[in-house]
Amino acid sequence: MKAWKLSPLAVALISVNSYAVEPTGVALGSGITFLPAVDLSVESNSNIYSAPDNEVDDTITRLAPSFTFQGDFGKTKASATYRAEQGFYGEDKNDDYLDHNLSADVSYEINARQEVSGKAAYNDAHDPRGAGTVEGAAATAIDPDEYEEITGGVNYVYGTDSSTGNIEVYADSYQKRYSNNEAVTLDRDHNKLNFGAILSLTASPDAEFILEAKQTNITYSENTPKAQAREGYEQRMFAGMRWDITGATTGEIKVGRSARFFDDSSISSNMRVAWEANLTWEPLTYSTVVLSSAQSSNETNDAGSYIANTFSSVSWDHEFSTYYSAGLKASISSDAYVDDAAGREDDLVSYGINGTYSPMNWMDVTLDVSQSEKTSNINAYEFDQQIIVLGLTLAL
Repeated sequence: MKAWKLSPLAVALISVNSYAVEPTGVALGSGITFLPAVDLSVESNSNIYSAPDNEVDDTITRLAPSFTFQGDFGKTKASATYRAEQGFYGEDKNDDYLDHNLSADVSYEINARQEVSGKAAYNDAHDPRGAGTVEGAAATAIDPDEYEEITGGVNYVYGTDSSTGNIEVYADSYQKRYSNNEAVTLDRDHNKLNFGAILSLTASPDAEFILEAKQTNITYSENTPKAQAREGYEQRMFAGMRWDITGATTGEIKVGRSARFFDDSSISSNMRVAWEANLTWEPLTYSTVVLSSAQSSNETNDAGSYIANTFSSVSWDHEFSTYYSAGLKASISSDAYVDDAAGREDDLVSYGINGTYSPMNWMDVTLDVSQSEKTSNINAYEFDQQIIVLGLTLAL
């Protein structure tokens, strides 16, 4: 099927965006609230395997029930959420899936200056064919990647909003284990241990300086040459500023250095300029523009020692009434496969529109239209993809 294209001008002219439901939940007593929800959507995808040619289109129906328990016990606050998502493909039933996610978090206010918090999550998920370990035309020859992820973390904050300086220290872990497609996933199982600290110093009533340092240790489960060559650690150091000017403009910009080191002495370390930036502008109380940009690193799905990623996005949301709002979105993501013999570099440009009609505070009817265009110096990884999603969300 010939893929249709949505021009950037069309996006700007016909964009319609959404307001989310605002559930109040069911009070169970003793400070506990129960919040059930369900999402139902139908997606039309012009290129379900993200293939460079011979594109296959399909329709995907998704049903995602979830429930959350929230507890407010004075100085202690906690929540736990379970969400399942069942996906049904119209043509290729081999791509049907059932994902599960369980997460929990808790915070405790020790006193007016100190707070400690923790979080944990379990994810039983999948990557659609073409978006996982195998890309391009070859993706149709394997099943969707299936894996489990386990994350956890703790955070400690000392200081108040009126303090001259605040300090935050944190540590978190991440574990990923594949459960199928062993021929291509055997050396992809890995662990990350991340820890760091943030120091903020008041510069004015509306702004503060930020200093941050963090390190991520990376290990792989299998003792294969490819897996062992990726083990090591990453250090990131930032200096920046955070501000909130009359509530109309808020933002945070941090610039610094990212360095990746490897346990294998034959692999050279790699250093790059790094940044994280988020800017929010509200010219009106019912209109919001958000700009984001960041440089980060990801574990490679095949070539090279890791992926150096640069991501930037812009979005606009405007509320026309209690029931309707409008907006548009666009992003660009660039991947450089460090130490890849072929020097692989990818660029993914995405833009689109989305809309919501909210007749009640427990119901959203949504429409999302997006287009993605990926270019690469290796033609086998290029693709165009258009997606239309019609959705319904119900939440108490």
